[in-house]
Amino acid sequence: MKLPEAVDALGALAQADRLRVFRLLVRVGPEGLAAGEIARELDLRGPTLTFHLTQLVDVGLLVRRSEGRKRIYAIRPDGMNDLFAFLADDCCQGRQSLCTPPPKERFRALRAQAARPTVLFLCSRNSARSQMAEALLRHKAGRRFDVYSAGVRPHPIRPMARRALREIGVSTRGLRSTDLGELIGTVGIHHAIVVCDEAQEDCAHIQPFAAHRTFWPIDDPARAPDLGGETIDAYRTARDDLDQRIDNWLAEQEQTS
Repeated sequence: MKLPEAVDALGALAQADRLRVFRLLVRVGPEGLAAGEIARELDLRGPTLTFHLTQLVDVGLLVRRSEGRKRIYAIRPDGMNDLFAFLADDCCQGRQSLCTPPPKERFRALRAQAARPTVLFLCSRNSARSQMAEALLRHKAGRRFDVYSAGVRPHPIRPMARRALREIGVSTRGLRSTDLGELIGTVGIHHAIVVCDEAQEDCAHIQPFAAHRTFWPIDDPARAPDLGGETIDAYRTARDDLDQRIDNWLAEQEQTS
């Protein structure tokens, strides 16, 4: 990449909404998202989003393709890697100790700085299962762990998830929907526990940010066809499944500590 191309690429990223679009598509990976899905995820209006997407395509950071009547946008790995290489070219004249460490080393350093083991519950929308898991582990383990939850594409917390927790005396204070991007590179994660199939698939495209990763396939209570759709019983079932898994996980941690 030459200087003028790098200036164009950096200029395209130097706008808050465009940077949000780019970071979302980086997390999603080469499969990309339809323009409508991006608009819903980031709450951007159609014409504004189209302008931002066109800017990112024009500078070579995204690619656009058609699937039927949909326009799909995805990262262009060559463009992104060319920009990274341009920025880090001959970094500190080859003295790696002075340059930003590779992701794995940075994540390892963050974990070493943590006062307590950190646990991240991860699902696609961070609206129910991961929120309940976060609250349950905090309730059971106290200050033994720093506990977080996040979503690959976060949505508001579902009221029935809060209700299911309060029914068994678990506080929902402090729960909020969090984007995974807020945590990667800023919080050292010792244990990442993925609680849905969609996030498990998405995480295959994310750098290994956790020392240990576990998958708990918990049914989505918001999509419970056997119970006729979203009902409190579906949330109770997911809550109780998580409750038992967390008890077992804590017992395992006691044995290995």
